[in-house]
Amino acid sequence: MRLVIALFALAATACAHTSAINQIFAPHAVRNRPGCAVAVAEGGRTVARSAYGMASLELGVPLTPDTIFEAGSVSKQFAAAALLRLEEQGKLALDDRVRKYVPELPEAADAVTLRHMLNHTSGLRDWGTIADIGGWPRGTRAHTHVHVLDILSRQRALNYTPGHRYSYSNSGYNLAAIVAERVSGKSLPALTRELFFQPLGMSNSSWRDDYTRVVPRRATAYRAGLDGRYHVDMHGENIYGNCCLMTTAGDLLKWNAHLDRDEAFAEKMERQGILTSGETIEYAHGLTVSSRAGLREVSHSGATGGYRAWLARYPERELSVALLCNDGTVSPTTLGRRVADVFLKPPRASAVAAVPAAGFSPGLYRNETTDAVLRVFEQDGELRAGFGRSGPLLSAASLDPAAYRRVEPFTPSAEQLRDYVGDYTSDEAPATYRVRTDSGRLRVELPQQPERTLEPTYSDAFRLGNSTLIHFTRAGSGRVDGFDLKASFDMTGGVARVERLHFTRR
Repeated sequence: MRLVIALFALAATACAHTSAINQIFAPHAVRNRPGCAVAVAEGGRTVARSAYGMASLELGVPLTPDTIFEAGSVSKQFAAAALLRLEEQGKLALDDRVRKYVPELPEAADAVTLRHMLNHTSGLRDWGTIADIGGWPRGTRAHTHVHVLDILSRQRALNYTPGHRYSYSNSGYNLAAIVAERVSGKSLPALTRELFFQPLGMSNSSWRDDYTRVVPRRATAYRAGLDGRYHVDMHGENIYGNCCLMTTAGDLLKWNAHLDRDEAFAEKMERQGILTSGETIEYAHGLTVSSRAGLREVSHSGATGGYRAWLARYPERELSVALLCNDGTVSPTTLGRRVADVFLKPPRASAVAAVPAAGFSPGLYRNETTDAVLRVFEQDGELRAGFGRSGPLLSAASLDPAAYRRVEPFTPSAEQLRDYVGDYTSDEAPATYRVRTDSGRLRVELPQQPERTLEPTYSDAFRLGNSTLIHFTRAGSGRVDGFDLKASFDMTGGVARVERLHFTRR
């Protein structure tokens, strides 16, 4: 009788979990939009496995738990794992300098180690952001690692001294793939298949090393357009290591189960980066180590084109969640944590007001280290940051007032704007930006893109959208002779994926 009662209780719990997960994904459980596949393992066994939405809107094919997606940056942990295995085999050391294996890199990268690359503390500029600056955003060209090396070999500077800061850069993980191949004599797809996929039974996993390859059961990825319709959003590129693992939610659970079993290897994977200041960062080797509901959370999210992904482990609870989506509008981390909470059952969080960042008042600020521009404004009695009508709360946890200096907003006259007119070139991108005036505004023509307006911030600095800053430089005579470009950063400061990429005025 006790066994019957226990089995009944177990079945009731499973039913409750399934019902809760179904509610989370109810908006996707329709036949006119893409969606997600989710799988959960607890205590060493799969306890949830389902899919919602469509794999192909064109053909009317629904998603299934066995549908193959691209995992975006969740893929990084497999490139990191390959280097760790090669280190165990004595074929390299993570403290080796990368130029030992990739001499094509410039002298500016001489102090960068493999460990710096895996921890995102290398200072290497993000090659994809530079490709965007040059007029070829990710997905618009069939990029290969030849392109990656060409872009990185042109760089005459890093974002910062290796080890001094953390900034996310795909470059380190493309280089990790290249290093693994040169050291092992095998392609990364072949190496990871031999080391991990075949031994672990991850039979649905492979890298997108040939974007023309036919992949049975692969979902098409979509993004929502301004016209309110879904559009195909898949990258035609032959790069990997930073992204582009094709896999299923079930295969990702097998990988997490391997880390649960091999605690020594998991400890290496989860060893967090340490800056030269002694500060420990959350990022480890292709994984982020943080906490949720009082438990250690080992996770990573991913986004490539319209694919979205999230994979997490909660080792103390032997819980794993794998989420893969083909809808570029979703937040995989938000959805994945909602699924995890079904099993973790964290106490309902009480509303806790953010501690205001002391030392700020409404106005414009400049980060003296990174040149980042910060606009602080008051809304409903609270200080916020950003350039729109709304923005995130300005909290003590997110900003260090000591790094900022208040500056006067720049309101240039028509005569002052003429100082900036001209053509500016960079052989590091490579690209030419043409700057002109129009109706009292400064406009810039970008490579293969529509002309855009430059919005003035502080003296000689202009904002291009919400993630790019152009800071004009002057010669000793006072004449504008170029500009430094800062790209892919948020307007609350911090290090960008590309810092001070210099353009020279012709």
